[in-house]
Amino acid sequence: MADHPGISPSLPPIARTVADGDLERSGRQAAHEAAMREVAETITNIEQALRRADRARRAVARDAEPNVVLALDRALEELERVRQELFQAAYFGGSQQRLA
Repeated sequence: MADHPGISPSLPPIARTVADGDLERSGRQAAHEAAMREVAETITNIEQALRRADRARRAVARDAEPNVVLALDRALEELERVRQELFQAAYFGGSQQRLA
C-alpha cells in the first residue's frame, strides 16, 4: 500500500484503500480544474481578439480597401468559430475525443 502523508498506516486496509482513492481523485480533480482554468483564459483571450478585430473593422470600414475589410470579416468569423469549438469541446466534450 502506498504511503501518503496524513493517512495513518494503522487504518484497516479498506479504509486505506478508500483514502488512497480519495487522494487520487483529488489529484485528478485538481488537474481537471487547472486545465479548465487554462481553457477559460484562452476563451477570454479569443473574446478579446474578437472585440479588437471588430473595432478594427469598424475603424477601417469607410476608408480601407475592400480586401482589408473582408480580411477582418473573415478573421471575426474564424475567431468566433474557434471560440465556439473550444467551448463545446472543453465543457461538453466529455472524456471522448471528437473526430470531425
